[in-house]
Amino acid sequence: MFSWIPLSSGLSQLIKTQQVVIVTLGGDAHFSCRLMEPRDVLQVTWQKETPGGTENVASYNKRFGPTVNPPFNRKVAFLNVGLQNCSIIIRGVSREDESCYKCLFNTYPDGAISGRTCLQTIELYRPTLIVTRTTDTHPLFSGLTLSCSATGRPAPIVDWDETIKFYLENSTTVNFTHPNGTVTVTITSMVAVPNLPENITMVRCVVSSGSQFMQLYFILVGLVVLIALVCSIVWWLHKKSQNSRYVLF
Repeated sequence: MFSWIPLSSGLSQLIKTQQVVIVTLGGDAHFSCRLMEPRDVLQVTWQKETPGGTENVASYNKRFGPTVNPPFNRKVAFLNVGLQNCSIIIRGVSREDESCYKCLFNTYPDGAISGRTCLQTIELYRPTLIVTRTTDTHPLFSGLTLSCSATGRPAPIVDWDETIKFYLENSTTVNFTHPNGTVTVTITSMVAVPNLPENITMVRCVVSSGSQFMQLYFILVGLVVLIALVCSIVWWLHKKSQNSRYVLF
């Protein structure tokens, strides 16, 4: 996504830059600014907005070349160096890097022309899928309880694959917010295995957050065979115990 930001001097030229950059925690963030019309630029400066004002991150001019200021020099580098088009990268993005960043084109005689891009991070940790056997007072096996959880920031979207949704019952979703700002989302559903059609051979949990996407699978085929065997044995024992009541000696 791009934003068009008017020149501070009121001229008609514009800066082309991103409004928002969204990066997974630990990934790399790319920022770029480009003047839409050539200007007499003396220096390009990148700044990070802070609660107390701004910090100079990096700068470029023809005399001294590209410079990255401490402590940013540990993770910031120039991707493209130029007085009309300039870009940087922040490597291994952390929560502390979340902020808005400005690119300043210091021009003569118009003064500083600025663009602004805000960095947002996404955290998404590997989800878990738990399948447990559900029984009731009936002597035969009744079904499965499926539970899929994922933790992230912002809250991830956790859902079941469309192929099995129709056969699920009593689905609930619970969100739990942790002190560090991450949110665990858990979806729990029940399924009666004997009611599943033959083409449903697995349960799939789908988790997404921004552009991040994860899936977990649980194979049902072997479990269905085992359940059928257990049910048959339980049924046989149940019938045998009933018949033994009528045997005369």
